[in-house]
Amino acid sequence: MIPCDPTPWLMVQNGLPAVRARRMLGLHREDDAAFVLKQEKTLAAEQDADGSFGSSPLRTAGTLNLLDDLRATASAETIARGARYLFSVLQAQPGYERARDIQPGTLTTPCDLCGFFGPYEARGEPERMAHGADEMNALRAYEPLTGPQSPVRGERRSSRDRAGPSSCYAWGLIPLSYIVEALCRAGYGHDARLQPAINALLGAQRESGGWCRNLGGHTGCSIHAIRALSAHPALRSTTYAQRALRFWRETQLGERGADLARWWRGTNLFAALQAANAFDLPLAREIQRDALAALVPRQRKNGTFGTPHPVERVAAVLLAIKRCAPAGH
Repeated sequence: MIPCDPTPWLMVQNGLPAVRARRMLGLHREDDAAFVLKQEKTLAAEQDADGSFGSSPLRTAGTLNLLDDLRATASAETIARGARYLFSVLQAQPGYERARDIQPGTLTTPCDLCGFFGPYEARGEPERMAHGADEMNALRAYEPLTGPQSPVRGERRSSRDRAGPSSCYAWGLIPLSYIVEALCRAGYGHDARLQPAINALLGAQRESGGWCRNLGGHTGCSIHAIRALSAHPALRSTTYAQRALRFWRETQLGERGADLARWWRGTNLFAALQAANAFDLPLAREIQRDALAALVPRQRKNGTFGTPHPVERVAAVLLAIKRCAPAGH
């Protein structure tokens, strides 16, 4: 699918991103197991008494996802304590009880996420702005392909300065999606305590199939919800997932599907590959094949795809190739 195999390049890279990528891909380097065990011990020592990491929902969710990607085998207690903390965060949301009765597609008022991580109108309060910036920077550290591409400042430099987190963090979609994803990946997808959060997420899916604080949907917002659906053992194969993937693909490709390289320019192909990897749906494979085709002219001679985050880009591509490969290959 791509002219140069980046696996040899990945195998000689050092550091946590490279080890994480190799473990996700099932590639084995002799010293990786010892590295992972050391990382597990370090994280266990850093976990707070309440199960969180730095009293941060997104740092905690990011840590659980990291341990899952590392295929960690000595972190069951760390993961269980982190999950208890994340459930406590969800249950403390003012809309948690209301969300028990929310049906898919019924949250049709702009910025209504059933009280999860809001309200949107308070996003400019200094304390909320600083907290949101800190959380978004945590997302950036753990998810370089989908998090902010530059550090988020927690205070304004002038009255016109657009500091603070993105509107979708302020609306609540990003923290809700990321926590749902982490709990699903930790094995709690069918836990009854998670259902109100899932109800809110599905309740806010727009008629277009996407998500946004407005009613039309936006690909940048939707990628986070799509990842949450992909992590859930049942939702990843439902009509909600089908609609979300169709929205994402049609919004990106429009009527120019034949001109892939031009039409995908400026979009995050690697985030698309990463999000589609967990779905067992033909539409997900179509997205991956289109994205891989668009990446062919961008590949370098060593198999990489440039910066930033070269390891994460290579990992997303290799996972997509693995998913798209015919059976028996």
